[in-house]
Amino acid sequence: MTALPKISVIVPVFNAGNKLIPSIESLLSQTLDDLEIIIVNDASTDNSGEVIDQLAQANSNIVPVHFAENKGVHEARLAGLKKSTAQWIGFLDADDFARPNMFAALHAAAIDQNVDIVVCGSDRVTEQRKVIAPKLRFKRSEKVDKEVFERFCRFEFGTGMLWNKLFKRSVIESWFDLHFPWRQSINEDLLLNIGCFYHADSVFLMREVLHEYALVDTSVTTEMKNSWAYVETFRAYVLAVTSYQHLGESVLSNVIELYRTQIAGGEYQLTSINELNDHKLRLEEAARLLCNENPYALAAITARNKQTIVGGSLAVKSLLAAVMRKLNSIFQ
Repeated sequence: MTALPKISVIVPVFNAGNKLIPSIESLLSQTLDDLEIIIVNDASTDNSGEVIDQLAQANSNIVPVHFAENKGVHEARLAGLKKSTAQWIGFLDADDFARPNMFAALHAAAIDQNVDIVVCGSDRVTEQRKVIAPKLRFKRSEKVDKEVFERFCRFEFGTGMLWNKLFKRSVIESWFDLHFPWRQSINEDLLLNIGCFYHADSVFLMREVLHEYALVDTSVTTEMKNSWAYVETFRAYVLAVTSYQHLGESVLSNVIELYRTQIAGGEYQLTSINELNDHKLRLEEAARLLCNENPYALAAITARNKQTIVGGSLAVKSLLAAVMRKLNSIFQ
């Protein structure tokens, strides 16, 4: 009987072409030998299919999956999950890179710390893998076994990406059929992560930076306008509520707070409501679904976060008063 691999890594691909090769080579050169690499070709129109098949023919641990029609990255990942056999699951995007010890270190931490999810740091890099700047760093390694879901929803573990994490199969397996009523263009990682962190009893945050996030000028996230980002994030919010509201009021409350925080970011702010005119039908589709499923959540997302604004003169007066108190305490 053939032993199961320690980790299955899922790589969704659409029109990556020959650029896919360096990413897959970063997996093939891992210090952890026992790795299953599942590459899902999302009906690419370039030579990605041929590249994947060539890689699979040359490497027995690569499992190719080909879609006949384009379904999007979320469905590609679900197909990879269903094909996976390992007890630990990882992800890599087709234009990113895993440092040589990434999955060995993640797996060792998962076993040593006895946790359900391990999270590592990531660097922004060029396509030639030259480091530009940190994307995610943890100041210290830390095991978290209290308020895991709540802390995730407060973005204390990062912004919800999949590719810098290792998941125990038991926390992700129940979401293998997490299908959505429409194709989501951004935020798919976060949507799947919500379910995983709900099931997780413990998480280990690693200070080591093991993942490389390649900045590609043509990627969706580098080209998006604020209006498009707002619409897609609102639609993701609707999917999050309708997918997870059955888990109870506490989960729903945390999901609402998560998206209130996210949508308050500057990249989602609009100068005028007219910027949404081109997206009216898609907004209405999402709003109808949420109104039917959970009208409260439709109202709650519009509640603004409280912001404390202190006038300049008042701030100066407060600062001077604090200085005087400090001086008085010194000379008394």
